[in-house]
Amino acid sequence: MKTQDNADRFLEEIEKRLSGAQENKPPFSRFLEEKMDQFDYSNTSLAKKVFHRVEKKGEGVARYVPVTRQTIGTWLKGSMPSSREIYITLGMAFGMSLEEINYILLERYMGYGLYCKNIEDALWIALIGGLFSIDEMENVKAEIEEILTEPMEPERRSLATTDLWVMLSEARSLDQFYDLVRTYREEFRDGAKRFGQCLEEVIEEEYGYYEKATWFLRDIGCLHYEAQFSKVKAGKAVVTREWLLRFCIALQPSLESIQKLLAKAQMEPLGITPAEIIIGMIAKYKADSVADSQKIWMMIESVTKELKKKGYEIEEDLCRKYDSVYEIPASQKWWFSACVGRQLLKNQKEKDLGYDKNGYCRYIMVDRVLFDDMNRNKKSSNFKKNAAAYMGVFHAPGWMNSDEIEWQEVPSLSIERGFQPDMFDLEKFEDYCYVRRPSRFSKDFIMNDIYFYSSLLYSIWTGKCFQKDFGDTEMEELRAEFRQVGLDADVLLSILCKNLQEGATYQQECDISHILDAFGAVRSI
Repeated sequence: MKTQDNADRFLEEIEKRLSGAQENKPPFSRFLEEKMDQFDYSNTSLAKKVFHRVEKKGEGVARYVPVTRQTIGTWLKGSMPSSREIYITLGMAFGMSLEEINYILLERYMGYGLYCKNIEDALWIALIGGLFSIDEMENVKAEIEEILTEPMEPERRSLATTDLWVMLSEARSLDQFYDLVRTYREEFRDGAKRFGQCLEEVIEEEYGYYEKATWFLRDIGCLHYEAQFSKVKAGKAVVTREWLLRFCIALQPSLESIQKLLAKAQMEPLGITPAEIIIGMIAKYKADSVADSQKIWMMIESVTKELKKKGYEIEEDLCRKYDSVYEIPASQKWWFSACVGRQLLKNQKEKDLGYDKNGYCRYIMVDRVLFDDMNRNKKSSNFKKNAAAYMGVFHAPGWMNSDEIEWQEVPSLSIERGFQPDMFDLEKFEDYCYVRRPSRFSKDFIMNDIYFYSSLLYSIWTGKCFQKDFGDTEMEELRAEFRQVGLDADVLLSILCKNLQEGATYQQECDISHILDAFGAVRSI
């Protein structure tokens, strides 16, 4: 069955579950309208009091910013918020108590409430209690992580959940809140430590050993996974639900493993938001079929795109496979894109087009290039220096052959002599590259390189899987991404469009050297 057929059925099942989850519940739009009338809020005045979390692109710095009046308008028309911070700050704007926010908003519209022995939820309880403002959230979280690193006491102190809930809700100052966390830090730290151990167990159960999963795990680098993993294992990090959901989408574990991780993190089971229903459906779909990760990612991206068109809110980073690449600065994406092109040209020259002797199979290299090489390079000071030095500087045609430029190598693109892929690999090649297997003619191999490079550039700049139906929508998406970072890339986009359209054939003026020349001509708007 074709991927699109599966995606349509997947979407239909998700919509059924979403509509079923809202049965016998007052519509969120009615609740919002009644409360706005009660407090005499306009869309604009309410928007200033409701916040959502954003990360500054390329820096991984989280901030909480107000929603827009247009967003309030979409909720009044039937859409629903997608994240906890929105429901919580919305409840605070309406003067609702902790219990009202927990049971009237969170449990009713997200399917789960706050659990006080989860350290992140304890932070939200303190926020609702007015102990700090939303723009102080990240600083308070950092302070909590410092407290969790303090030495253990000889006798650990435990407390019943209901008692801890009361104590947290009755705290009257931020210092009092810190003292509570410090007094019962072993309670919080043990929960986080158990979660870290469970995380390792799940990775081993799903993949057999840790290294096999690293490509997937690196993709959540934008959520500080690599930096936090040792802290998570030691019980010294605040594990957020959003971080865990991103992990589950990236790793695609079984439903049993997802529920186990949530329980170990002292979080409620999967809720009824679009993102959480998608996660549960992914786990079920993977268990019931032999679909591999790439096909499932294609379905995730297709389904979330359709759900957004229907008015559902879903966090952007949850539905991009290559989100950690998408989030890096434009100069680094530009430079890495050029390095990949030059490596492909170098391979062509060194192999003298004899790729048929090497089992030249490109599809499996996409994840390696983006998860492995891009994520390794983005932290390199030399890579950052070159990205800053060469972007925006005029380059004459053929600049990619200059000996004066300090090019980075892309190890994933090295071709192993004598390598022979098995038949299963070749079948997947046709599924994902959407071109016939290369024959013994040199132009077939060159076109394969051109197509691979063009589709890879789409993933680098959008963070999404390349899919066969590349058309005007995808072209405008790419154009918008370049313009969002202040770049005019019309010549480059024109070449990519010719290379990626259905039935594309070899055109010398659209080969890799011309793509690189077009990169050299990219200008700031």
